Amino acid sequence: MRVIIKIVLSHEILQTSQFPHFHKEIERLIESGGKILMLDFSKINFLNNSELMAVVAIVKLVRDSACILLISAMSEQVRILFELTGLEQIFQCLPPVENDVPLKSDQIEPLAGLHSLAS
Repeated sequence: MRVIIKIVLSHEILQTSQFPHFHKEIERLIESGGKILMLDFSKINFLNNSELMAVVAIVKLVRDSACILLISAMSEQVRILFELTGLEQIFQCLPPVENDVPLKSDQIEPLAGLHSLAS
């Protein structure tokens, strides 16, 4: 069974005070059978230092599991930051699409009240 979990990131989720709860939710989703985790950056035009560190923490968490990490809807500024830091070599980035086609998944999992989307 292929399970794709799409998470729409926001600055609020990546902020230091919100991130520990979000990190726990990612752990729970992976443990419950998430096979592909897609981080949607459509609401993020830039990343500050602490937000970049939060993304790196997600990478470390997913790297230790059998889950695949994908990036979608990355802005040009975030793409450049990923290139400068070498993160583009770690992620599988999906090419930008004009019309966002919803993913079909075997499971839909909400993220415990966070303003993200899992589908």
